[in-house]
Amino acid sequence: MEGVCSLYKKDLIFKSDAQTQDEVFDEIGTILLQKGLVNDRFIAALKKREKEYPTGLDLSPVAKGLSNVAIPHTEAEYCKTKAIAVVKLNDGITFRNMIVPDLDLKVKYLFFIINNEKTNQTNVLSDLMSFITNENNMRYLEKLDKTESIYNFLTNNKGDV
Repeated sequence: MEGVCSLYKKDLIFKSDAQTQDEVFDEIGTILLQKGLVNDRFIAALKKREKEYPTGLDLSPVAKGLSNVAIPHTEAEYCKTKAIAVVKLNDGITFRNMIVPDLDLKVKYLFFIINNEKTNQTNVLSDLMSFITNENNMRYLEKLDKTESIYNFLTNNKGDV
């Protein structure tokens, strides 16, 4: 997880009132574009990829009561840097399940992978999955409300609380 910790940025941790995938993709995508982290085709590519390859993760097999997550991402050509933007949703948003795409999930956390390196996506995804599928990590994350607290936890966490 240490390598991924360096990808979190204090100004890329958000709380959102978005009610739909499109709303949150537009909201976060616009911020990323304004910061120069992605190009102007990022939002459309994100939406298209999510339709074709859903990123919702059902965490009920990890532990009862954990909030589900999604890991939206695009191909490297739409990104100008490497980072992870994290969004805590005030209300759950429906995402399709990554493993069983016909199933819908209510998702509370989004981990947007921004990666301009074609060869490194799998490593980032693997490290994120290790963090997300750790019950202690997700239970602790649930307790945090301020974006600064979330950032501090993510950047200081080495895999377990």
